[in-house]
Amino acid sequence: MTSRLTKTNWMDHGLAMLAASGPQSLKAEPLAKSLDVSRGSFYWHFRNIAAFHGDLLDHWRRLRTEEIIADIDQTTDPANRLRQLMRRAITGEDPLERAIRSWAAQDSSVADAVALVDNVRLDYLAELLANAGMPAHQAQARAAFIYWANLGRNMMTKGPRSLAAKDIDDIAALMQT
Repeated sequence: MTSRLTKTNWMDHGLAMLAASGPQSLKAEPLAKSLDVSRGSFYWHFRNIAAFHGDLLDHWRRLRTEEIIADIDQTTDPANRLRQLMRRAITGEDPLERAIRSWAAQDSSVADAVALVDNVRLDYLAELLANAGMPAHQAQARAAFIYWANLGRNMMTKGPRSLAAKDIDDIAALMQT
């Protein structure tokens, strides 16, 4: 590698390695080796592995929660926001989400970070439903149902894993009634 790696480069690579190989790949030596750099580059940016793991989870939260929410919020129509979010969530593969949750099952600090993300996502879903006119108690229950369904889809390793856009739109409309 000819250019100096940034902290973001390391975290992006860490997320890719986590998705491909699991949490055992999140150590300085295998990460550095896969990037063809010395471990010194890693330790330039991170005090230790625990600090890297914490920064990595923060990076995942920003990319996979905060940036998606900001993007969805650009849409002005409340009903369209839910459709867009569901299309984004229920389309294609997401090995990173599966890997993060598998890691959380093995590590309580990761589980705590994932729980915080889950709460933000659930609150946002409930807010979308409430903004579309649903009473708050129904919005919370439906948000949980949508979120749990997507988590189950992400954890599936075989079988059907996505729906057509029209089907997703129909389910989003049903959830808002």
